[in-house]
Amino acid sequence: MVDKQLISEIKNSVNIVDVIGEVVQLTKAGRNFLGLCPFHGEKTPSFNVVEDKQFYHCFGCGKSGDVFKFIEDYRGVSFMEAVQIVGDQVGIQVQALAPSQSRGQQTDGKQPFYEIHQEAAKFYYAILMTTKMGEDARQYLYDRGLDDDVLRHFQIGLAPAEGNYLYQSVSGKFSESIMAESGLFHISDMGTMYDAFQDRIMFPLSDDTGRVIAFSGRLWREQAEGTKPQGKYKNSRSTLLFNKSYELYHLDKAKQVAKKNHELYLMEGFMDVIAAYRAGIENAVASMGTALSREHVEHLKRLTKKLVLVYDGDKAGQAATLKALDEIGDMPVQIVSMPDNLDPDEYLQKNGPEDLAYLLTKTRISPIEFYIHQYKPENSENLQAQIEFIEKIAPLIVQEKSITAQNSYIHILADSLASFDYAQIEQIVNESRQAQRQNRMEGISRPTPITMPVTKQLSVIMRAEAHLLYRMMESPLVLNDYRLREDFAFDTPEFQVLYDLLGQYGNLPPEVLAEQPEEVERAWYQVLAQDLPSEMSPQELSEVEMTRNKALLNQDNMRIKKKVQEASHVGDTDTALEELERLISQKRRME
Repeated sequence: MVDKQLISEIKNSVNIVDVIGEVVQLTKAGRNFLGLCPFHGEKTPSFNVVEDKQFYHCFGCGKSGDVFKFIEDYRGVSFMEAVQIVGDQVGIQVQALAPSQSRGQQTDGKQPFYEIHQEAAKFYYAILMTTKMGEDARQYLYDRGLDDDVLRHFQIGLAPAEGNYLYQSVSGKFSESIMAESGLFHISDMGTMYDAFQDRIMFPLSDDTGRVIAFSGRLWREQAEGTKPQGKYKNSRSTLLFNKSYELYHLDKAKQVAKKNHELYLMEGFMDVIAAYRAGIENAVASMGTALSREHVEHLKRLTKKLVLVYDGDKAGQAATLKALDEIGDMPVQIVSMPDNLDPDEYLQKNGPEDLAYLLTKTRISPIEFYIHQYKPENSENLQAQIEFIEKIAPLIVQEKSITAQNSYIHILADSLASFDYAQIEQIVNESRQAQRQNRMEGISRPTPITMPVTKQLSVIMRAEAHLLYRMMESPLVLNDYRLREDFAFDTPEFQVLYDLLGQYGNLPPEVLAEQPEEVERAWYQVLAQDLPSEMSPQELSEVEMTRNKALLNQDNMRIKKKVQEASHVGDTDTALEELERLISQKRRME
């Protein structure tokens, strides 16, 4: 590992303007430099290089970073390779790294855990495919339509029903501490280590690069009477390698196909992904036994331009689709509605691979069509319900860029409602369009200061927290004062991570920043972009905190109001009154 002081020395010995200027034509624009972004196509320059703070930011695509990050992204190399490249430019020698030595292997101690998981995957696969105890399980999978090609592609295996076979297989190769922390074993009350998975079909879970990082085990036999009920699926616990809110099943293989057709199918379960593969669709992934998270979405955005949601056809699947659409936000998305309450695997079993392929490729609908179906009032004769339905859908229709598509959606609404014709619905849509246009004009008429957002305009809370974090970064005394306060924490998760790192290191070394998720890196450059006076006024921090606290209370008030509305909507008057009392009490606190 390269010495941290050497990394800092290299960074301080180079001007980021000179490095980026070798590949991007930069023009002086005030205090900064401006050019065409090398990471996305653009005709108008939006790529800024901030010389005094030694970082870059693109207003167009949101990319930010220091000199090492630029080399990483532009050349497609690891962090340590970027350090080596910049070091060569300033005449500071860095020991060459072997091509096989990744950043992760160099810095984070994860390599033994990758190795033990790879050993486990080989073990489970061999048990299924080559042993007497694997015959029944293999026949079970054959009966479900899986063949040897599918088993090999997904490296499906079997955990033995009894004994401690995996432990015996790897105990001589890895330390007890590695095995205990791997998530592959449990420790009994007597201190004995035993296999975490027993008598389950094993699905290896891999990261983006194809390295096995966890497992999911599925029951395949009927449970004996009198035994404690078990869940159908059992996943590895969270470990140094595995975060189920970030990782996606089959992504390592699916992303290669996604590069060609620029889309990924997102499904609920492993067997659904396997069903898609059997139908000739190889760019399908699934979340790992959890609802779609913001981390999942950000992960997917880096790898594809569009998602195709394929959730189960039952009520739970439809509800999951609605939640997923909220999480996905403005990313392009289509939906496949599974018929007859079936999931893709069940549909394949019933209709065959060709029919499933047709369903997945030829029957997609837009989110608006899905919303129309979901929100349509059950009582089609209730006039008020129809009005509320149209008013909910109209703003969504307006957001559609295609006028032809807008007209189609209006026709769908008119056909589904007894009390409204096309012209009446069109009028409501036009009113929504005018309201949105008015809001945009008001936004344009009010001049706003130029900031450096990463993906969106900072909220009041985030601006205040970025301000506080900037002062902590600039002053060890300020940082120490806040560290001594047990009542203080950041509301923005990325800022809290940065705060913890500042507390640990006193500053933020480039090699530490490079190890953080992209969201944390971006948040750091949001902080750096704060244009604050060098001198701090006596009341500055307390005033910023007051602004932040007021915004947090307002945020909490909005949550309470939503709860009141939801409770009132379903007739839960007790909850509605309780939440209303909370709201009144909180507003009194704000007075």
